[in-house]
Amino acid sequence: MPIIKKFCYCFSLRTGAFTIAYAGLTMDLLDAIAAIYTENHYCGDIILLAMISTVWNILSELVLLTALYRDNPHLLPVHLVTCLCGLIIEMNSHMLIASLGVTDYILMSYAFFLIAFVTADVVIVLSYYHSEV
Repeated sequence: MPIIKKFCYCFSLRTGAFTIAYAGLTMDLLDAIAAIYTENHYCGDIILLAMISTVWNILSELVLLTALYRDNPHLLPVHLVTCLCGLIIEMNSHMLIASLGVTDYILMSYAFFLIAFVTADVVIVLSYYHSEV
């Protein structure tokens, strides 16, 4: 796993972790709104799984914000584990949608973006954890 020293080559890792936390909360709220508005397109099980993953990801981002605001770096591994578990739940939802035979390129693009976002989250938070501990 690569360890970085700065966020975007000029900001501290703490600022990067705050950026990731607030961007994740924003994405999760938009994801919840999208799940509500796509209720007619998918069955209830897929929407329920999407809502569970959204709530799980919101809890993960709140753990990160708690660790940052209270200067408690020992909560950062909890965020990393819950973040990766949230990605697994989200990808299960995307796999269920793909098994329906529906080709939705916007949803596929969002899945790849989510994988990239979680990768950036893990790299930045892990680097911040290593710099603090």
